[in-house]
Amino acid sequence: MTEIKQQKNSILYWIKKNNIKSESGDPIEFLDHRFMLKIYRDTTPIQVIRKGSQIGASTMEILRAIHGARFWGINQIYTLPTADDVAEFVKSKVNRIIKINSCVMEGVSGRDVDSVEQKQIGKSFLFFKGTYTEKEAIMLTSDRNIHDELDKSKAEVIRDYTSRMGFSKIRSQHYFSTPTVPDVGIDRLFGLSDQKHWRFNCSHCNHEQHMEWEKNIDRERRIYVCQKCGKEITPRWACENGRWVARYPGESISGYWINQMICPWRSAANLLEEETNAQDQKYFYNFVLGLPYISSDQKIPQSLFIRNITSEEVETSGWNVMGADTGDENHVIIGNAKGIFWIGKIKDRPNKTRWEYMAELIQFYDVRVCVIDAMPWTEEALRLARKFPFRVYVNFYKEDPKMLEVIRWNDEKEEDNKVFEEEVKVLTSRNRIIDDTISSLRRGEIKFAMQPNDTTFRMLIDHAQTMYARTVTNQHGQEKREWESTTGVDHAWHALIYWNIAFKKRLKYEPNQ
Repeated sequence: MTEIKQQKNSILYWIKKNNIKSESGDPIEFLDHRFMLKIYRDTTPIQVIRKGSQIGASTMEILRAIHGARFWGINQIYTLPTADDVAEFVKSKVNRIIKINSCVMEGVSGRDVDSVEQKQIGKSFLFFKGTYTEKEAIMLTSDRNIHDELDKSKAEVIRDYTSRMGFSKIRSQHYFSTPTVPDVGIDRLFGLSDQKHWRFNCSHCNHEQHMEWEKNIDRERRIYVCQKCGKEITPRWACENGRWVARYPGESISGYWINQMICPWRSAANLLEEETNAQDQKYFYNFVLGLPYISSDQKIPQSLFIRNITSEEVETSGWNVMGADTGDENHVIIGNAKGIFWIGKIKDRPNKTRWEYMAELIQFYDVRVCVIDAMPWTEEALRLARKFPFRVYVNFYKEDPKMLEVIRWNDEKEEDNKVFEEEVKVLTSRNRIIDDTISSLRRGEIKFAMQPNDTTFRMLIDHAQTMYARTVTNQHGQEKREWESTTGVDHAWHALIYWNIAFKKRLKYEPNQ
């Protein structure tokens, strides 16, 4: 195979010379995985693979990790979402590869052959860790971190693992995963990379292209076709005659997009059948096409806001509540039971701070209850609460361990000697209050006394549109639904949530107003 450089430390030479087999016992057939050849050879420190399922990425990373430990003498950390994932992965894949390949077996310490959490290979170590226990990342040092199934992993712990490379001169990071939603996880990293696509020329008209589902599929003939001339393209032709072409050459992150349309063992008819049988479009896009996808039931519809616009005149002089999300700017929403009439963002100015401006708004609109985000300006929020005692509350997102309450007001608890700062705290279940706010919008309980084209009203809708619901797995392997933002620009939406919390407080004591 002329593409494999005959070098002693080349991973491809090592695999070919020793006829290394995958965990299934089959040879590593590079001609059937031609698109993987360059990735095997890629030594770029930071690499990203946004992929469909079952394309050979995990086997490749196992072999690269073992080869790196043995021939380069580097320590590495390989992560999967949970400890259970690690146990299953190591037993079914890693240990199998070690045991059926004698050249690999002789490089691994005998006591570590069957170990789940670590392998000593020569003088180096390969650690396997989950991401749902923060302490996992504390005691290890690493030259390369390999993050498998990134989108199902806990993002904060992935970041913690980066700190384990502080003393390394290599500081290599490999990320690969099926994507979930746009601009999150692997899709976000791929967007920061050089974005390599597998490009090929049509065997009939020579048109250069890469496989795209709606452009290259002929549903009637159940075949792949050229985007230009419409003649048949076989997946083997696309695989064997393609090459990686970067959309943004020169970027420091090496990124690859691999979908199953370029896999020679999958025909167009196979994928059409899988699309038909898929439980939903999200599964097909994520696991087959390697593309992010947000379904309608994962998003907050714009119609929830538009249809709640009220033409009724709203009195703005009293009985109002306020919600405020803090950051570089404070996003503020003010309204009452008849409708929300004020949406805006406030920043510091030379003659007035945003906190002074908020105090003026509270006085001018006779705000009875205001709920402010506690982070990151906790002290400033508490200072405003001291200025308006038991009218301004500071919200912390915190789950109720017994799942009994969505909102817990500290001033409603009968406890002696509570300091003021504790009394004005409100603890809220983040995901449940988001669901509650969406339900209130669906029931028409939150009205907007605004024009549809009002810029601040459109800002609220845009910020809400960044939110999506996803399913995550905790350290016990239990799945739960949670809300995230694709961009982090969700401040006005959270201001509406805090407004909803404040409104519920006011209704407790002024139910008829």
